[in-house]
Amino acid sequence: MQDKKNSKNSSPIRIATRKSKLAMAQANLVGDLISPVEAEFICLSTPGDKSLSKPLFEIGGKGVFVKTLEHALLSGKADCAVHSLKDMETQFASGTQIISVLPREDPRDAILGAKSLDELPINAKIGTASVRRKAQLLKYRPDLDIQLLRGNINRRIACLENKEYDAIILAVAGLKRLNIKISYNPIDIDKMPPAASQGTIAIQIFRQHPNHDRLQEIFSRLHCHNTGQCVTAERSVLSYLDGSCRTPISAYAHIDQSHKLQLQAHIYSPNGDKSYSSFASDEPENAEKLGVKIAKDLLFKCGGTSFIAR
Repeated sequence: MQDKKNSKNSSPIRIATRKSKLAMAQANLVGDLISPVEAEFICLSTPGDKSLSKPLFEIGGKGVFVKTLEHALLSGKADCAVHSLKDMETQFASGTQIISVLPREDPRDAILGAKSLDELPINAKIGTASVRRKAQLLKYRPDLDIQLLRGNINRRIACLENKEYDAIILAVAGLKRLNIKISYNPIDIDKMPPAASQGTIAIQIFRQHPNHDRLQEIFSRLHCHNTGQCVTAERSVLSYLDGSCRTPISAYAHIDQSHKLQLQAHIYSPNGDKSYSSFASDEPENAEKLGVKIAKDLLFKCGGTSFIAR
């Protein structure tokens, strides 16, 4: 008979995930990466998936996608949770940790329904749920009619195909992970800088899990060091500014050919009529400090004003 220790070391890893096709695709990616360890999926519905008629900040913020999965971790129902790191607030459940972030997918946004922002007709109706995207779109094209569009990628594309919108904005990473065949056009980062951590998958575990050492061994080898340093810098900006889904903020970092960490961040008024930018570089190991430096510069430039979506 197999003893309890060996049984623990050979038991399936229970992965908590949302039920959406994109979340499942990301969870399956993690499941494939930990092979030959078996993966078992705990598929959960969150309040953010059920309530689609209101902006996120009216139903609890980004945490509405995360807290249900965290409860599965803390209750012992799941061994890990797989998230889009962009959906995670800078403070998450006490006693848990991000054990790994996977190599980043394309961080850009994409426009569907038009070849570019410039080719949209005057007063075109654009669908998005993001206050950042809304502010950026209005900054570039004040004439656009930005309307709320929430739900999974397939629902949003269906709304576009039903002519409810002239165009919609989605993340390239999600379109790639779902192998979406519909035509889309990535938007240059200089024109629409992405949200902090956009395109990054995070794996979260409970520090006091009875088999923590096994989980750490399995998942730590998946961690992408460069991506980790970049998103640390980006999320440091958000943390210092108390950024949330109510605040139009972008933050994007990359490591250049000279191995320097380059970070840019922007804060916008909700209607895009005001914006402030900051750029700086440092050694990758100083990622968190670099984020704080950028955030302080942004606060100085905007006079400490907090742009909150209403």
